[in-house]
Amino acid sequence: MCGAGALVPILTTPPYPIYQGCVALPAGPDERAVMDWAGCRVCGSAQIVTLPPLSRIYQAGHATGLGAAWARHHAAFAAFVRTHAQGAIVDVGGGSGTLAAAYRRAGGDAAYTILEPNALRAPELPADVRVVDGFLDDASLAASGANSVVMSHMLEHVTNLRAALGTLTDATACARVIVAWPDLDKWMAKGLAGALNFEHGFYVQLARLKEAFAVLRWRVLAQIAWAENDTMFLAFGRGEALPARPAAGSGRRAIIGYYTGFAAQARKLGRALDRHDGDAFLMPASVYAQTLIAEGLDAARFAALLDNAPVKQGRRLYGTNLMVAAPEAVLPGARHPLVVLNGGAHEAEIAARLRTQRSDVTILNGAAERI
Repeated sequence: MCGAGALVPILTTPPYPIYQGCVALPAGPDERAVMDWAGCRVCGSAQIVTLPPLSRIYQAGHATGLGAAWARHHAAFAAFVRTHAQGAIVDVGGGSGTLAAAYRRAGGDAAYTILEPNALRAPELPADVRVVDGFLDDASLAASGANSVVMSHMLEHVTNLRAALGTLTDATACARVIVAWPDLDKWMAKGLAGALNFEHGFYVQLARLKEAFAVLRWRVLAQIAWAENDTMFLAFGRGEALPARPAAGSGRRAIIGYYTGFAAQARKLGRALDRHDGDAFLMPASVYAQTLIAEGLDAARFAALLDNAPVKQGRRLYGTNLMVAAPEAVLPGARHPLVVLNGGAHEAEIAARLRTQRSDVTILNGAAERI
């Protein structure tokens, strides 16, 4: 992150599933790998030392972005983009196109390109939105013809943040960079598995991210805190910016606390499941389930994984032997059902929907507390 060069080992996790999606293939012997985390004493950032090949981490699109909470996020960020973008837009990591659709609904009329490997196209994707297969690189940015680069929960996916910011800086046509960035410290404090994983392979504080932009002469034009899921909307424009000098955080303390927290959650949930006489389910079928299982939660205790996304149903969550079912397909016939719901900002919304399908369902969050 800062270029100091020396990384100090922090911890090695148990083996985690490499890919976060659901597959139709039988389980293989090499679906998991450990994460070796190391940190920098100079800037306090941390990273996974060696990542598996990107072709294994991103085997296919899997981020569905379903639910009312994401809809509210996309609507707010789309309005932010409409206000601060300049000229044609390239949405790097635009996924299924949910942000593109929200941008059009917000009245945005700029030329819009989604740059995404293995995109899952949303049914409501506007016909005038172009989808191009690719990654954040010089050639793709130049081919897009865009003046504004938009990244919604994408910048944390890059494997070399300094290099990615350099690519944006070298793209001479790019006048604006607009990002929705998860405030990692807040996500980690809440024990959200979406904060760090093989896709989000580094830890950096928000102030350090702004400093990295400032060093390359990007200044903050606007910023909004989207409190519902602890995300910052940031718009950067070219121009002199005085680099802030944030105090170095403790990547070591943050990483250790994060992963020991998951192990504690898995133990507590295990005890709760031991006391329950009935069918148990885990939800959703994502990195949130994979993390608890990797940290010791017994997958054999669950009858199935539950997920509302049709694209996942009838498939196996990678790195596990658990199959995915629609809640409405299994809850009505289940015996004394209990659902472990590790859904982050979406828990209240998902829990309410589960109770419309089975009013007597017991729902526990990742901390083994009743919802």
